[in-house]
This record gives sequence, C-alpha cells and structure tokens, in this order.
Amino acid sequence: MSEKESKGKIGFVFKLRNYFTTGLLILAPTVVSIWVFMQVFRVFDGILGRFYTKYVFARLKMPTPPGLGAITLTIIVILIGWIGRQYAGRKFLDLWEKAVNYVPLVNRIYIAVRQLSDSFAKGGGIIFQKPVIVQYPRKGMYSIGFITRRCDGPFCRIIGHDVSSVFIPTTPNPTSGVLVFIRQEELIRLEMSVEDAMKLIISAGTVTPDIKLPIVRLD
Repeated sequence: MSEKESKGKIGFVFKLRNYFTTGLLILAPTVVSIWVFMQVFRVFDGILGRFYTKYVFARLKMPTPPGLGAITLTIIVILIGWIGRQYAGRKFLDLWEKAVNYVPLVNRIYIAVRQLSDSFAKGGGIIFQKPVIVQYPRKGMYSIGFITRRCDGPFCRIIGHDVSSVFIPTTPNPTSGVLVFIRQEELIRLEMSVEDAMKLIISAGTVTPDIKLPIVRLD
C-alpha cells in the first residue's frame, strides 16, 4: 500500500469519527428529552394504571389502554387545583396545614416543600429573577449568579444593608451551588436571559450566547 493510499484511509477514518461525533451531538438532546418524557409518563401512568388493570380491565379480560392512568391523574390534579382556588378549598387547605404542623418531622418536610413551591409560583414559574456577576469566592474573582429575591426579612435587617439573596450554581451541575447575600450596589447585572446564563454555566464557559453582554450596575 502506497503512502498516499495509507493517508487516504486514515483521513477517511477521521472523517467517519467526526461524523459519528457530530451525529451524537445532534441526537443526544432529542434522545435524552424523549427518554425523560417516557420515564415521567411511565411513573404517572403507573400510579393509577395499576388500579385500572386490577379492578376494571382484569375483570373485563381486556388490556389496559396505555396512558389512561396518566390522563386520569392529570384530571385529578386539575380538579384539586380548581378546588384549591375556591373559598371552601382554601379553608380546607388552612385546616390541613394546621394539622400537619402538629406532626413531628412531617411538618418540617411539608413546610420546606411548600416554601419551595411558593417560590416558583410567585416568580411565575421561574425562581431566578436576574443573572448577575458577583465577586466570589474572593475579591477579584467573578462568578455568575442569579438573584432569587430581594432580602427583606429579619436576617437582612440584622445585616443593616439593602441586600439580595443570590444563588451561585456550580459547573456543570447547576442544581447545586451556594447561597450568598450581597449588597445591591455590589451586584452587576448581565443584559442576558436566565437561559443564556445557564447555558454558559453548564458548558463551563464554552457555549457563549450570540448576544452582546454589556455590564450594567443595578439600581
């Protein structure tokens, strides 16, 4: 085999490798999204699907239609949400929460989950308000964080300054991070969306949004 033929075969192998890598990068988001959706659907469908299988379709000697459990559970959640917005529903929820507060351990878990869900609801489904730059973990080093709320509780009054709570996520797993309280005048706002800032964090700085990032001091 000549040197030219050998180089041609090596080049062809490298092209195949590059095509394979590109294909994986294209397919990965779609495949992962479909897999997550299927897992969530399977869990929701299985909660009530077993009930239909055992008490309804087993007696009729018919297979259980897929998705029936998930549809039923969705309808139940919608009905609970509708009832919760009515006067009687709110009164019942108040009584329920008072009862839960008297149960040790359960009350702590319930309160923590309730506060988390309230934080999502108050922000219109988004717990992060604005992406900002802060000097962390020391002066002269900068990290991207997200304002979660403007601090106005007893803790913030003890500090004696107008501060905001900022969540600084880790890379590449943004579900973990640190919570810091920083003065308003020390926050630097990024003129970019929360989604673009999250992409920058998850990719360890390799995926930058195709927009300008002017830095503006917060009021």
